[in-house]
Amino acid sequence: MSKSILYLTITTLFLVKLPLGSYAAEVTLLKSPAAEASSLSRVFADRSGRVILSWVESDAKNHALYFSTLSKNKFSKPQMIASGTDWFVNWADFPFVITTDQSMTAHWLQKRDEGTYNYDVVAVFRNPETKSWSEPRVIHTDGVSAEHGFVGMLPLSDDRTLISWLDGRNTAEHASHDATGHGSGGMTLRAGIFNANGDNMAEWELDDLVCDCCQTSIAMSSGGPVVAYRNRTESEMRDIFITRLENESWTTPTPVYVDNWEIAGCPVNGPSVAALKDQVAVGWFSAKDNQPRVNLSLSTDNGDSFTNTVTVAQQDTNGRVSVAMLESGKVVISWLETAGKSASIKAAAYSYNGELTESVTVANTVSSRQSGFPVMTSRGDDVFVTWTEVSSGKQVRVARVRF
Repeated sequence: MSKSILYLTITTLFLVKLPLGSYAAEVTLLKSPAAEASSLSRVFADRSGRVILSWVESDAKNHALYFSTLSKNKFSKPQMIASGTDWFVNWADFPFVITTDQSMTAHWLQKRDEGTYNYDVVAVFRNPETKSWSEPRVIHTDGVSAEHGFVGMLPLSDDRTLISWLDGRNTAEHASHDATGHGSGGMTLRAGIFNANGDNMAEWELDDLVCDCCQTSIAMSSGGPVVAYRNRTESEMRDIFITRLENESWTTPTPVYVDNWEIAGCPVNGPSVAALKDQVAVGWFSAKDNQPRVNLSLSTDNGDSFTNTVTVAQQDTNGRVSVAMLESGKVVISWLETAGKSASIKAAAYSYNGELTESVTVANTVSSRQSGFPVMTSRGDDVFVTWTEVSSGKQVRVARVRF
């Protein structure tokens, strides 16, 4: 065996090459409950340890949102939440479901009228007693035909759900769109709290000018909820910002790290935030000066400040970042490493002083939009990753990564 390279074969039969002194996590491919022609998956782990997988199955006319629960490394029989012929389904902005204490919340995007980019965020809430889903309801109150989407959802106490979303109500007067479909007005970031019946308990505008189509991400620290997103200035600087809910009001948004990435269009590459007690970790993609990078910033004061930032990957990456916190206090980040049309889903664990401790290739995929956004969640010191396998068709895959 080479003194400089350690070779490890993991349970999914990927061969991983790592520098001597680092470790390879164990990757186990789980049997996916999703049918063929499935994609747009997400995993979510709640406080009790339940792991929920959600995904979309599509045919020529219809889209349907399903979920399944993991028990002893086996997923339950899929259950359909809702379906429709008028959904707006996008490779980067897609439905998913979370669990609260006794309830569940799911959302999707629904076309409002014949305008290509006019759609609403629609949510349903599962009654904890009857186990039945509520009637679909539009979560925003503006009543404006415009873009609404890129949702983040977080369970709160008493079966309440915090939902964040990008809200285009202020862009409606601007009819033009650029070639990528980005509105020409000011996109806003909003959030609301909903009870188990779907009633709106509170709603806020968090930022009046944000990137048009980058994902939002929410996590719960010991200080309360935090929302990470891509900000936008009048001079087209699009860096990652964070805001925190304290004493029923949101703090003034502040940058996680000043990339000073100036870009005239939305990169469709939002941040991911995770938290454990007072530790908050944010991962994101930037390409300032056409230099692609995946970065990770760490906070030990509930996201009030970020003093430790590391470069996770550079050059051969197109981002698509997901972040999770392990019970041990380590931070795991995943991203796409690209090689032309091919790509690999990478995952790496860092100590909270920013030292790389473990890294692994989770799966091979493609670099195009077909592969979507891999998403992670954590349970204890395990991480669950889901993605879309692209071969003759599309099918959702899931793996457990054990650190």
